Amino acid sequence: MKMETEITVLVKVDYNTLKKELEKSGFQLIEEYELKDDYMISNDVNLTNLSKLEILQKCILVRDIVSIKKELLYKYKKYAPNGDIIEQGKVECPVTDINKAIEFMKSINYKKLFKIYDKCVVFANEESELIVQLVNDKYIFIEMESECEHINRKYNSIDELKEDLNKYNLSIDNSNYFVKKAELVLAETLKI
Repeated sequence: MKMETEITVLVKVDYNTLKKELEKSGFQLIEEYELKDDYMISNDVNLTNLSKLEILQKCILVRDIVSIKKELLYKYKKYAPNGDIIEQGKVECPVTDINKAIEFMKSINYKKLFKIYDKCVVFANEESELIVQLVNDKYIFIEMESECEHINRKYNSIDELKEDLNKYNLSIDNSNYFVKKAELVLAETLKI
């Protein structure tokens, strides 16, 4: 299992306003891609007896990073009592056809629980890299990961990620650095 460190915050303004804020801090658009996640769960799981986070821990994702890669994905997360993510990792299994992967999951008694469509826009300046995520045409998030793909930087802790993001004074909700987009969409899906 590949372990990771990241933070995710909710943006409080529209995308164009956020983009202007980023540009004022020297950020440039580096890359754009689309991510489609089908959250699959076993038909044997009784959803009424579980919290949203417990339900998500039982999901397998059929992920399509459009024109880049397709995979089955299991995300492992360990939470603190307040909901902060204290440990996370993932296991990836490449697939060649998303529809066949979904069909396979259904054949082993899984069902589609919900879908997330995520337009990802990577911004970077000389010091920082972040991903703006436009989720289901409803939410905007900023995610920062410990290992930057486009600049030569690695963050050593959650606190270092938070400190770096906060220095730009962006219009974000900095009361929660572990927003779980899947939890929000699941709550909408199950109406809880």
